[in-house]
Order: sequence, then C-alpha cells, then structure tokens
Amino acid sequence: MMNAFVSSSNNREMSLPEQPLRVLIVDDHEIFRHGLRDLINSTEGFQVVAEAGSCKNALELAEQRPIDLVVLDMYLPDGDGIEVTRQLRQQVIPPPRVIILSAVIYDDTLVDAILAGAQGYLTKDMPASDIVNALKGFQRGELALLPAVVTNLVQMLVQKYSEAEAELSTQMHNSIITTGIPVSQKEELPNTATRILTPREAKVFQHLRQGNSNKQIASQLAISPYTVGKHVQNILHKLGVTNRTQAVSYTSFEGGDLQK
Repeated sequence: MMNAFVSSSNNREMSLPEQPLRVLIVDDHEIFRHGLRDLINSTEGFQVVAEAGSCKNALELAEQRPIDLVVLDMYLPDGDGIEVTRQLRQQVIPPPRVIILSAVIYDDTLVDAILAGAQGYLTKDMPASDIVNALKGFQRGELALLPAVVTNLVQMLVQKYSEAEAELSTQMHNSIITTGIPVSQKEELPNTATRILTPREAKVFQHLRQGNSNKQIASQLAISPYTVGKHVQNILHKLGVTNRTQAVSYTSFEGGDLQK
C-alpha cells in the first residue's frame, strides 16, 4: 500500500509541467520582432512576455518584471548587444540569460559577446528550424551556437587569452622603461607613457590617417564595425584627444609610441 502511494506521488510530481522560460525580445525592427515572437511562442518551453526596440527600454523591462532569457539584437539605435549584456548582468537580480541575434557573426564580436556573459550567438538568416533546435539545446544547458562555430570559438578564446597576456607584458615593459615604475604601482601615467598603441590599434590608426570610415576599416581588417569603434575610442583616449581629426594630427609613430 505504501509503495503504491509513493509511486502515485512520484507520477504526479513528474507530470507537473515545467514553467516556460520567460523571454524578452529586443530588436528595433518591429516586423522581424513579431515574427521571432511567433516562432519562440511556438517552441515548447518558451514564452515571450515582453518586447523592446532599444537598449534603454530593454533594461527597464528587465528590471520591472521577471525575465529568464533575453534574445537581443547585436546592433540597436542607442547601443550594442554586448554592452547591454554586461549591464543586464550588473543591474538585474537575478540576471537573465542572453542570446545575441545578429545579421552577421564576426569572430571578434562573437568572442566579446561570450566573454560579456552571453550564452549564445545566432544569425537572423538561420532557418527557423535551426533557431528552434538552438533554443532546445539551450534548455538542456548548451550554448546556443551553430555546431560549426563552437570549435572556432574555442580557438579564438585561446588566441584572445594569448594576445591579452602578451599585451599586458608589453605594457609592463614599456611602463618600466618610460618611468621606472610598473603600471600597477602608478596612479596616473605621464602623457608619453600613455601614448602606446597595441598592434591592432596601430593598424586602425593607419587607416584613420587615410581618412577611412569605421565601416571601411572593418572591411579591410576583417573585423566588425563595433570592434573598430572600440579601437578608435582607445586610440583617442591614449592620445588625449576628443575626435578623429585631432588624432590624425599625430603624424608619426614607431613601435607603438606616438609623437606629435
């Protein structure tokens, strides 16, 4: 009799439906957003509970109501998906999981998105069945990525770690040569010590001097416009200038050290 009761109880517990993941869609194209909403709502275990067309609106909605998953466009009118991912993790408790959805996957933005905390990166031109399969894999705890992307992602993460380690070593070396003090021990570096570009920044700077736009630089260096923008910001900061015109007035540099 007791065994029968336990068995019946377990059966009732197993039959209880799991609560679907509450989804926030963020995309500034209304027609695409509505199509994606219908696709997600038709996928078992997911329910779209909110929609947004901007970064600001997305953060507000995520703070106002429980959200389990944010399906987030990479490029929005008031910001980018990577920065929104970081802000969601910092400002929302508990933070929702994030899947980036973009027109194109650039290697650099893929790595930055994963490092920022995204659990997936899909493209808008994927067949609906592939998006559904990615969502189902996401439910099982997998990254929402195309299988062909996973191996490439691991290789890029290893490369990024190696580059970061080499860059830190170079900065420490240049800092000690310039001031005799390691970076970690200085509160503020002199201007000459801060005018040091990484190899990638130096390449971007060369294209800036040629008058190329961010989009043109991205095409020539095979990186995303987002990453070019980040490099330009770093260059302006290191030169102590506020715009591209002032930056290109630094007419020569050698070995990463810039001279006006």
